[in-house]
This record gives sequence, C-alpha cells and structure tokens, in this order.
Amino acid sequence: MSHRCNNSLVVVALAAWLMSPCASAFILTLPSASAHPRTIHHSSVDSIIDGPSNGNGDSTLTKICHILQNLQKDLLTNPSKLQPILQQHQDSSADDVELSSENVVKETLLSTRIPDLQLQLNRTRTGPSTIDGAGRGLFATEDIAKGELITCYPGDALLCEYSELEIDDEEEDGFDEEDIDFEDEDYYDEEADYVEEVVLWGEHVDTSDRLEEDEVFDGIVAENVPPLTSYAASVDDVYSVMGMPILDNNPAYYGHFANDGAGHIAIQTGVDDAARIGIEEIISSYVSESVELSNALHKPIADGLHLGTFASKDIKKGEEVMVTYGPDYWMNFEGG
Repeated sequence: MSHRCNNSLVVVALAAWLMSPCASAFILTLPSASAHPRTIHHSSVDSIIDGPSNGNGDSTLTKICHILQNLQKDLLTNPSKLQPILQQHQDSSADDVELSSENVVKETLLSTRIPDLQLQLNRTRTGPSTIDGAGRGLFATEDIAKGELITCYPGDALLCEYSELEIDDEEEDGFDEEDIDFEDEDYYDEEADYVEEVVLWGEHVDTSDRLEEDEVFDGIVAENVPPLTSYAASVDDVYSVMGMPILDNNPAYYGHFANDGAGHIAIQTGVDDAARIGIEEIISSYVSESVELSNALHKPIADGLHLGTFASKDIKKGEEVMVTYGPDYWMNFEGG
C-alpha cells in the first residue's frame, strides 16, 4: 500500500510559520507523504523542560524505565513473544518491510499498556473540558511540579510509516525508469518519498474494539466516531501512538485526553478570514496562545519505548492539563 500525496499547501504554510519567532518553541515533524490526511499531535518540546524534578512523577518515571528495559531484554531473548506483532505484519499489505528484532520489540512495547501501572501512576482524572466544544479533558488530581511525569500516552494502536528505504529491495526488481512520465507535473509536485503505512494493535485491545483501517483514518460518520488518528501523538518519524477514547479507566494512560487550549483559533477561522488575515498571522496567533495556555507536553521515555506526558509548568490540583498539538495538526483537522 505505497502512497504519496501533495502536501504543498501545508508545507508552504508551515515553512512560513517556521520562520516566525514562535517556531523555536516546537520540534515539529512535517506531514509525511502518506495516503491519509494527518491529525497527529507534535508536542514534544525539549527546551521547555530543564529536567524532571525529584517529586512523585520522577520516581515513577524511573520505575517505568526499568520495567520497559526489562521487558525489552525479555522480548529480545524470547522472540516467540513477538509473534502477535509479527503476525499483524504478515496479515498486512506491508509484509515486505524488513525490520530488525529491535524494531519489532519497540513496536511491541509502544503498543503495550504496562499491567497495573495505575497503582503507581494515578495523578489525573477525565472530565468535561473547560474548553467549549472540546468534550472530555484531563485534570490533575494532585499538585504536579514542572518536569514531572503526569501520565503515559497509550499505544492502543500504533501507526507505522515506513519510508521506501526500509522496504525490501526485492520490490524494486520490476522497476523501470521508462515507466515514469517525467513531463507529468504531478511527478514533481509529489516527489516526497513513498510511505508504507501499517496500523498495529496492542494485545490488550479486544478484537471486537479494533477498527477497520478506513475507520482508523476516516472515523465512522454514521456513528459520529472521529478518526482514531485524531487521538494520535508522534513518537518519532516512523511511529505514532494512538489512544482509544473508549479505553478510559486507567489513569496511568490518560495522555490522549489532554486538549489544546488554542484549537479554537484554527477551528473558528474560515477560508475568508484566512485570506484576509493571512495564514502566517493565524499560525503565529495560534502558536502564541497555545504555548501560553499549555502546561504539559508529550515526550518519549526509555529511548522511545513509551510516550509520556510531562508537566512543562507547575500544575495545581484540579487544573486542566493542556498540550500544544502544533499547527500541522489543525491544518489537517477533519481532513482539511
């Protein structure tokens, strides 16, 4: 299922934004050349957090890292435990992707909820958001200091976007340069790398709750179910974890309920407003307000084996936890 698409409008707008003063607050992954519009959070920011404090979140983070490292060692020495992920690869259209055992272990752990972790990490609750129209939000149930781990971001489903460099060279055997129409404008407009997309499900997700691939990217319109990618957060340039909103009884994995406090700027701005005000000004306004309102961010832990939500400011008990999704999320919101 190799695809590529034209993201020129998004890239031009992001390029303008990247030259703005607010851009230094973000580390962004530009939209990939994938088959579907992306609504993935890019809120990893190294510069905001100087380092974790010595509070509860810090000691729990240390324990989680040790657990993940031990699980990693166990999986590497017992490859039979990787069979669930390997089977999903075999059943997918991307069975020609070559992965090392380390990659498969990473995929397994990113799509795992550590059992009983809520006994050690229970600092949040969900409830009606303070943001109009945002649905549920995430709230602190205790004071949380800047730098501390708040909760983890679940990988109930894992979106893998493998570049052409990771695909088996055998796929190139039948390639003939003469088959390409170099006079076709689309060839040059779409010269981004091909991307092979795979959705992998965590073992903890009941098969009856797993969505079809189209539902992951498009949602279920008849049932008013949004795309699962709207609950996705980027781990790196290959993997994005997606949290299922129906799995909402584990405060150790509540990261997908954190809202962006400035999303209304993007949602309420129409095409006419964008033309009148200018896309650069809209993006700048969004970023400024989003950074001001945010008090948390998503950040990989244990060398990318999990994604955590960390406090970027001191958070008081009862305060809503907010992150910054980034302008690329809102540009692709609802397939826009």
